[in-house]
Amino acid sequence: MNNNEHVVEISIEQKQLGDEVLFKNMKLTLKAGEIISLLGPSGCGKTTLLRMIAGLETSGFGEITIEQNVRDFVGFIFQKPILYPHLNVANNILLGNNQKLSKIKQEELVNDSLKLVNLSGFADRKVTTLSGGEAQRVVLARALLANPKLLLLDEPLSSLDVDARRDLAKEIRDLLKQHNISAIHVTHDYDEANIVADRILEWSEICESTNGSNNNDQ
Repeated sequence: MNNNEHVVEISIEQKQLGDEVLFKNMKLTLKAGEIISLLGPSGCGKTTLLRMIAGLETSGFGEITIEQNVRDFVGFIFQKPILYPHLNVANNILLGNNQKLSKIKQEELVNDSLKLVNLSGFADRKVTTLSGGEAQRVVLARALLANPKLLLLDEPLSSLDVDARRDLAKEIRDLLKQHNISAIHVTHDYDEANIVADRILEWSEICESTNGSNNNDQ
C-alpha cells in the first residue's frame, strides 16, 4: 500500500449519545503507515470515535471510510489491559492467533511475540502477577499477532508511572513503524503523544466538541 494513500477518512456531521450531541463537523484522514495522536479533554468523544472506527458504535450522521484491504485487520488496545486471569501469558497471547498450528509452532510464535515486546521468558507467568506495564505489553503482543493494518489505542499508558509510560511509548512507536501499521492513539498526555505520533492533533482541530465532562467517554 502506498504511504500517501488514506486508510481512514472520517466525515461526521454530528454524533449523538442518546439525545445529547457529543461532537459535530468532524474531519479526519489517516495515511498508510501514519501514527496520529489525538489530544482532548475527558468526555469530548475520543473513545467514542475509536469505537466508531472499529465498528463498535454507529457513525452517527456521517461516514467513516476504511480502505478495503484494511477494514478486516483493525486492532483495538483499551485503556485497561484486557487479559484472562485463568490463562497464562502464552495462552492470552495465542488468542490473537487465527491459524491452526502445532504446539511447537505455537510456542515459537509466543516466544517471538514476547521477544518483540521485551518480555522473553514470561510465557508461563500468571497474568495476575504482572505489573501494569507488563500486562499492557502482553496485550500489545497479542494485538500484533493478529497482523493488524490499523491499530486503535485508547489511552493505553494512562495507568503507568512517568518512566514506564515513556519507555512503553517508545516501544509502541518502534513496533508500529517496524510493522508499517497505521494507528490512531488518544491520550491526555502531550509528552506521550510527542513520543508516539507522526502527527499530533488537538480535538478542537478536527471537530466541534459540545461536551467535556462526561466521564464515561474519555
